Amino acid sequence: MDNTPNHRNEIAHSHRIVLKIGSAVLTNATDKSLDRGVFCRLIEMVAKLRQQGRDVVIVTSGAIALGRSLIHCDRPDREKSLPTLQALAAIGQSLLMDYYEQELRYYGLRCGQLLLTRADLEDRTRFNNARRSIEALLEMGVIPVINENDAVTCDEIRFGDNDTLSARVAVLSKADLLIIMSDIDAVYTGNPKIDPTAKRIESIDAFDPNLDLYAGDSLGDVGTGGMKTKISAARMAAKMGIATLILQGKRPKFVLQVLEGKDHGTLLYASEHKQTLHKTWLESLLVKGTILCDDGACQAITSQGKSLLPKGVIAVSGKFSEGEAVELAGSDGKVFAKGIALYDDNDIRKIAGHHSSEIDDILGIHISDAIVHRDDLVLL
Repeated sequence: MDNTPNHRNEIAHSHRIVLKIGSAVLTNATDKSLDRGVFCRLIEMVAKLRQQGRDVVIVTSGAIALGRSLIHCDRPDREKSLPTLQALAAIGQSLLMDYYEQELRYYGLRCGQLLLTRADLEDRTRFNNARRSIEALLEMGVIPVINENDAVTCDEIRFGDNDTLSARVAVLSKADLLIIMSDIDAVYTGNPKIDPTAKRIESIDAFDPNLDLYAGDSLGDVGTGGMKTKISAARMAAKMGIATLILQGKRPKFVLQVLEGKDHGTLLYASEHKQTLHKTWLESLLVKGTILCDDGACQAITSQGKSLLPKGVIAVSGKFSEGEAVELAGSDGKVFAKGIALYDDNDIRKIAGHHSSEIDDILGIHISDAIVHRDDLVLL
């Protein structure tokens, strides 16, 4: 654990900041309506960041919660009431954006809405389109306000969370700092509600294994993510050299104070090693299958930076198409890499164990000598 102030001094110079604002921050605990006081202070803080010359990207939650408030609906079961959740998101999203538009306009600022899905960020073309859209908005002086497109998606409502989305947006926009604002004010060594000895962690490497011991799964009444999702998001951002700050969202002034050198929340700083954007994107993909590799292939990939060839394939599990993400595992079943498959699962089964020169004879086509090319492969 590292409690030196150096890493906190570095974030003071952050030019591009992604603010993740959770549902529990935006809404009242009683009726889940918009917490006007907090919201106004949040936008005032955003305006001051812009006055300082910083780029701001907002990843907002709150659409479903506001939808519930508007039609006086209890929280639906996320496993059984998907259509209801989608409808509530549709109702609340326009209201949420109206609040942002009105309050930002008071400070002479404009915002632009982007609704993203996992599919948008897993398709390379749409990923780049989203990246260019965010860049164009920032160049215009417009604040991107981003949310998951919960009105039409399934996985994001059932399994997704905006902590993960905010990390992906931080990577997408090449941010300097990700600030996760929620009802969780920091990372503690234990649960401070039940453990009187629990201490707040001021600063820690995002990949410190102790973080896994501190993480919990507690969920609030409106959010979808606990401390585990926040740590996971911080690690995703850290691979691009982006630090993450976990703060109490009901106190927006803390953001400004931290950037002035004050000590609030927990800073999960990035190690010196930075991954390329392409490698980080690869690592975030949802895998559709697993390819079991022999020891020679494992060694060639991990130690020599080689591609996976058909000769090194032992077995294939799962169903996937050409261009989808797969895991690579050793003969012991341990996953060691992820990449883009250049052939579908059926074709790989046919050519497994064969030399690349035999691909054309077996399949009647020859897309590539490799099953997974080293340029589209990331070690885990």
